[in-house]
Amino acid sequence: MDCGLIHGSSADVGDNLTPKSSPLVLLDRLTRLDVNRLFTARSTQQFRLELTSGGIDSQVKDLDGQRQHQQMVPKRSVIGIGAGPHYTIYDPGSDQIEFITAGSQTLSKGRGFA
Repeated sequence: MDCGLIHGSSADVGDNLTPKSSPLVLLDRLTRLDVNRLFTARSTQQFRLELTSGGIDSQVKDLDGQRQHQQMVPKRSVIGIGAGPHYTIYDPGSDQIEFITAGSQTLSKGRGFA
């Protein structure tokens, strides 16, 4: 799947993902759902955090010796969709996000969902 929409996070509905959340926590929540875009409403904030392509290096030492492993991580995003008069429009075709407040004018006439 490319996108997931949940109230809290993939760990718990009480989990509050915010712009101050650790990148490792964000990566964990994205990996649990195996999505590239995770939309969350729990924090009631509007934000987009992007995790750029990279990798995670790990080392395991056991009775057989030490092993190293690198896992590649694709570009992924966590998006806070807001609450109340604040909502978010996402266009999956262009991967564009627009944060809107009810009653304000918008210049976009593209398609998407909110």
